[in-house]
Amino acid sequence: MPLWTKQDLMIACKASDPTSNFLNNFDNINGISIDDRTIKKGELFIALIGENFDGHKFIESAISRGACGVLVSNIKTAKKYNGLYVDDTKEALINIGKFARNRFNGITIGITGSSGKTSTNNILSNALNQYGRTHKTFGNNNNLIGLSLTLSRLPNDFSFCVLELGMNNIGEIRELTKIAKPNIAVITNVSNSHIQNFKNEKEIARAKSEIFLGLEKSGVAIINSDNDWKEFLITEAKKVKAKIHLFGHCKISNTQIKKLVNEKDGSTIFYDKIENWHLKYLNTIQAENVIASISVIKELKLPTKKAMKIISKLKPLSGRGEKLIINFNKKQKTIIIDDSYNANPASMMAALHDFNNLRIKYREFEAVVIIGDMLELGKSSTKIHLDLVPILKNIKPTLLLTVGKYTKKINDRLNLTIRCHSYYEISELVKDIKQFIKPNQIILLKGSNGTGLWKLVPIFKNIIHENVNAA
Repeated sequence: MPLWTKQDLMIACKASDPTSNFLNNFDNINGISIDDRTIKKGELFIALIGENFDGHKFIESAISRGACGVLVSNIKTAKKYNGLYVDDTKEALINIGKFARNRFNGITIGITGSSGKTSTNNILSNALNQYGRTHKTFGNNNNLIGLSLTLSRLPNDFSFCVLELGMNNIGEIRELTKIAKPNIAVITNVSNSHIQNFKNEKEIARAKSEIFLGLEKSGVAIINSDNDWKEFLITEAKKVKAKIHLFGHCKISNTQIKKLVNEKDGSTIFYDKIENWHLKYLNTIQAENVIASISVIKELKLPTKKAMKIISKLKPLSGRGEKLIINFNKKQKTIIIDDSYNANPASMMAALHDFNNLRIKYREFEAVVIIGDMLELGKSSTKIHLDLVPILKNIKPTLLLTVGKYTKKINDRLNLTIRCHSYYEISELVKDIKQFIKPNQIILLKGSNGTGLWKLVPIFKNIIHENVNAA
């Protein structure tokens, strides 16, 4: 079955074909792309226009890479390249996404939350794939453009679609969920991430709860029972007559976590009547995302054993708790926990707590903490960063490296008791990092994406590569 026929596409985005030659050399459209650098043969290129770019400039590049056709908002360009013409290419992409969702007869799951969205998406989509073909949000495509692009690529004959919905401001989730129309809506948690754009944490909870407004009839709201905003979220879900499913440690949970244990390189879960379910690579932070996914499986009335089998072998996504190991000579090694993808206060606290457990396990290793600023916290930034001081005192790292002006304040407080170095820019640390890395260390890497801590990861991987070659 083709992803798009010319007829469906033109109806979806109200396009015209000024030369009547669109798609003449291709039978159908087998993909949608907005990036000429990654486009594949047979995909349609949509020339979006942004504040700092114009996709129309990359049409020839897209065609040279095998684009089957182009969708543009310039009539002369449409005629020149036998393309489809629309008034606004961004609006066209959104309409294509809406059309794709409306023709999809499978089950759609929407996921939002202050943290854990992408990891839950990854865990759940891998699990659902055991029961039927599953489409999902790829990468961090969780805004309006990303959601529309994800839906534009949704095959009509798949069984499941897992969509990640992100936000920075009030009203964004409302807009996204009306397009996504989830059958099941999951809120992983609510915390004060992005709080600079909100009056308070309740406003964040309200904005997250708007995911319920798009729920299809007889929809299910899956809510974290351990979260401070549980009762508020339940109330909001009831307003749209959603079925409520709670997951977490709380005794009223429909899927109840009895115990989570850090073990070996992963963790062990005790939930409902299940005991000793070992996750080979996922830690206790990820285990909560696992239980959110299991809640979805249960609501779909699918046999959980099938899902558990695949989840138990899953590895964390890059930058979200992935473990990197540098093997030095004489069987010495250094372990790096790469949690550099992003950070907010809740996820930072959780990562430090988990790292402390790991530090206890590897007593003979030196503990190194590399943290970057948590961004978008507004007036609360200084206080929230200084709240980490007692936790770091408890960890007692051999070395603390910080990137950014707020984590420098932590550094200033601790530099009499802990060896510390602070950097305002990641580029400065990139130059120095190799001098700090040696055998028998356990290293945590955690910070907001904007601090650029992820730029250290290729350096670590290069050290791994160098040591492998040396061996």
